[in-house]
Amino acid sequence: MTSLAAEVPTPKIAVLSRALVRLCGRSQQQLWGIRLGRLYGIGVGVSYSIVALVGPESLDLSSKLWARCLATASWVAGVGALSLATDLAARDAAQGVTGLVRLRGFSESELERARRVAGALKLGTTVLVPGLLLSLASAARFRSADSAVLALALGLLTVPYAALVGSVLALLARACQRLLPGRGRLLFAAIALGPWLLAAGLDAKIPSLPAALGWVLDHLARSFR
Repeated sequence: MTSLAAEVPTPKIAVLSRALVRLCGRSQQQLWGIRLGRLYGIGVGVSYSIVALVGPESLDLSSKLWARCLATASWVAGVGALSLATDLAARDAAQGVTGLVRLRGFSESELERARRVAGALKLGTTVLVPGLLLSLASAARFRSADSAVLALALGLLTVPYAALVGSVLALLARACQRLLPGRGRLLFAAIALGPWLLAAGLDAKIPSLPAALGWVLDHLARSFR
C-alpha cells in the first residue's frame, strides 16, 4: 500500500506541466508579434477563403491557394517569432511569473522549455487557422463529395505543417536569444532571412528557411494536382 501511495503524485506532475505551458501561453499573448500574428492570420484565412468561394471549382486551384495561404501565414508567424527572440525571462520575472513558477516547484530550465512549447503552439496556430478556414471554404465550394473530401484532406495536411513551422520558429527564436542576449531578434532575422535575401540578390540557389518551407508546401500541394 505504501509503494502504491508513493506513485500517486505522478499524474499530478504531468497536469502541472501542462498548466505551466498554459501559463507561459497566457503571458506570451501580450507580445506584440503574437497579437499581430493572430489578427493577420485570421485575415489571411478569410481573404483566401473568399477567393476560394468565388473562384472556379477546381481542385488544382484549391491546392495552389492552400500553398500560397500557408506560405503567407508562415511569414506572419515569422513576425510573431521575433517577439519570442526577446528576453522573456526578464519579462516573466517583472510580471511575477517566475516567482509563481518557483513557488510551484518548477526550475528555470523547465520554465524555458514551457516557453518554447507555448511559443510553438502560438506560432503554429497562426498557420493552422488560415489553412483550416481555406480548407472548409474549398470543401463548401465543391459540389461532388469526392472533391470535397480531397479539399478537407488539405486541412489535415495543414496540421503537421503548422506544427513544423511553429516548432522550428519557436526553437530558433529562443536559441537566438540565448546565443546573443539582447540581440536575439537581430540574430533571428539574420539566420532566417539572410540566406534567402542573398539567394534573391545573387539569383542563386542557397539553402534558407523560407526556401525549405516553400519546398515542403510545394510538394504537399503537388500531391493533390
